[in-house]
Amino acid sequence: MSWGDKDYSSGQPGIDAPASGLNISPYALDPSYLPQAPEFIFPVESRRKSWNEKMFNRTGTSYVTGLAVGGVWGLYEGLNSPEGRGARLRANSIINGCTRRGPFLGNTLAVLALMYSPLESVIGHYRQVEDAGNSIAAATITGAVYRSTAGVRSMAIAGGVGCALFGVYALGQYLAGNRSAGSLNYT
Repeated sequence: MSWGDKDYSSGQPGIDAPASGLNISPYALDPSYLPQAPEFIFPVESRRKSWNEKMFNRTGTSYVTGLAVGGVWGLYEGLNSPEGRGARLRANSIINGCTRRGPFLGNTLAVLALMYSPLESVIGHYRQVEDAGNSIAAATITGAVYRSTAGVRSMAIAGGVGCALFGVYALGQYLAGNRSAGSLNYT
């Protein structure tokens, strides 16, 4: 009997392995050989994102958010501009406003996120703690470095703005119920 001439009408389930001459029943498997625990490298609840996952996530989210907010800003400018009364001129003004403000704000926020994410990870690595202090320090340094070409005063203002924004965010997270023992840990 060749491999293609098998009689399947016998009602016996089996897996035919013609090269070895074995007919193995799928019901002959001992369940004790199957793993009893989940087969994950990291438990789902305790898995933390790596620094590059956080960086790509933050950069993309910041770009899309900046693009949307900048587009709305450009739409507002286009609607309020006094250029012409015709529909075509008004539509052109709206499109110009959206394409001017959207990419500008999106690119700016993406660059800030691209600078902030590695800094936060490096600070957390050296401090051996993941808390709001890392975020506040990284935001302060990011603001200062971003505005470093505009002078010391501009660096100090941008660093203070970064520190204040992330300080308010961390405090809000703390007050919203993400409390931990003695620190503003929100991660």
